Amino acid sequence: MKRRALLSSLAAGGVAAIAGCNGRTDGANGTTTHGDDSTRTTTSTANDAPTPPETGLADATTAVFETRDRTVSLLGGRRRLSSGVVMRAWLSATATADHPARVTATLRNDTEYESTLRLGDVPPFGATPHASPGRDYDHTLYLAPTEDHGFATTAPGVARAQSGGWYLDAAPDRWQPEAVDLAAGDTLVGEFAVVPREPGSIPTGRYAFGYADDPLTLSVWQTSKPGPAERSRFENATPPAFEKQSPQWYHGATPKTPTFLQPNTEQVDAPAPVSFTLYNHLTEPLSGNFYDWALYKQVDGEWYHIAPWAIPVPLTPLAPGDTHTWTLHAFNSPSVECEDAIALGYLGGGRYAFHVSMSSEDGPTHAALFDFDAPAVSVTPTDGVTTSRSDGVVTVTGPGRDADTGGDATLVVERAETADTRLIPEQVMRRRNRGLRNTLPFFESGVVRVELHTDDGTVDGIVGYDAGARTFRFDGEAFVARRA
Repeated sequence: MKRRALLSSLAAGGVAAIAGCNGRTDGANGTTTHGDDSTRTTTSTANDAPTPPETGLADATTAVFETRDRTVSLLGGRRRLSSGVVMRAWLSATATADHPARVTATLRNDTEYESTLRLGDVPPFGATPHASPGRDYDHTLYLAPTEDHGFATTAPGVARAQSGGWYLDAAPDRWQPEAVDLAAGDTLVGEFAVVPREPGSIPTGRYAFGYADDPLTLSVWQTSKPGPAERSRFENATPPAFEKQSPQWYHGATPKTPTFLQPNTEQVDAPAPVSFTLYNHLTEPLSGNFYDWALYKQVDGEWYHIAPWAIPVPLTPLAPGDTHTWTLHAFNSPSVECEDAIALGYLGGGRYAFHVSMSSEDGPTHAALFDFDAPAVSVTPTDGVTTSRSDGVVTVTGPGRDADTGGDATLVVERAETADTRLIPEQVMRRRNRGLRNTLPFFESGVVRVELHTDDGTVDGIVGYDAGARTFRFDGEAFVARRA
């Protein structure tokens, strides 16, 4: 084995000393201050340290195996510890008939001081780096040091099975030191073989090494069948087309579809959460914006946009092998705020579509259908409004009216002859449309005009800042709205 470091001798009881040392350990940043000698390596710089590949914002590397029907993506391969040491890891070789897939990892001390690192907190440099997919502990992937590892204590043997795949041909052991002393400006280099414990298959899934919030992860999927195995209840559905997007529908995905938006359920009773997970089984990232989602309702063969009103615009790519989940909490009544989730109230029963604007360079966006069982929604005014009627005119005063602070504005809604755009109750009940919510319910028999005295923001939400009249149809009748 090549050595780029001087290995210190192991004192009796050294392992116990690491576990119960007098120094302070920060499990989050991988640093340890020792009160006594421990099992560790004193390093010298690797003059030929490899340069990590440029991965862009997606920060992932991918390998398509030649020996198995598997593709692997390494995620979370960039981490700066609070000590100033930088860990980088990437897939540096795929699996071939000559060698298993390889991961190269470096530790670089960017500070002006020597740093002592407890490696158990810094994957993949733990004593025996290994991980299982979820709770499937019967299948384990190991990152076994190779002969080209710069400071491992052991390079375990690997072998190739008759089926073609590589596996660990040795008992798992403590292959790397528990700690290292890394001089200022120095870099440590480790190389690892990606191998399962047994000669059998490598199950698909996510293998997380370590316990950080964003651990080093190997995402594994089947190369020939990257798509969903489950069949959709909407398999034969033909939803209407969106006005601007042509998405890849989940119900149209096949086992060969590399990217898809999978709901955890396709039918729920109100109130209920529905989660949508976007899978990227390409070898390139998906680009877009995680905030650019949309909920639509299908009514009379058309889609009606329900939410959101505004979209933040950060670029948030989805790396190869990675997933992103949106959770929608759907309520028939007023919504309840849900942490880290989308909460939408006043949703009536029917068929909905959840759409996300994430795609490959030339690929489609993604969408999924679900049925929501709930009573129909009626348009009702907000709390705190007062009304009066004189002949065919109803005057409504909203709670936002405040002439002293510049919030004095009036929205006038009248009956019209015709209108092209249709609004449905779920749209009117959005906060942006509270001006219509506080006018439309008062169009009783004989009423020709409703005047809402409110604030500027409420009127702006209906007719815009400088727009003229806005016409629309609601509940079979035509209306025109304007600022007075």
